[in-house]
Amino acid sequence: MTSQSHTLPEDPEFAFCPAYDVETGVQQIRIVFAGMKGYVPTALVALSLHDAELLCDRLNARLGLDRDAWSALVGRSMAASPDEGGDNAALH
Repeated sequence: MTSQSHTLPEDPEFAFCPAYDVETGVQQIRIVFAGMKGYVPTALVALSLHDAELLCDRLNARLGLDRDAWSALVGRSMAASPDEGGDNAALH
């Protein structure tokens, strides 16, 4: 097993997002950072994807991000690159 080390910039760009890995049921809220693959899990949950997106809209609004902006940040951070095998696991 290899260890990953991540260094955050002085003023990191980040966003909250739903888990999106299950279509029904409880959605864990996660944090993604621009320029870093994967996510940081939180203890926040919502009972549906719709509720999770609304909660993330509210959290991200405080960061100055509307849904289009936070969705784009999440998409870039969670995208799989061919040389990494698509592993979007939690950051450790």
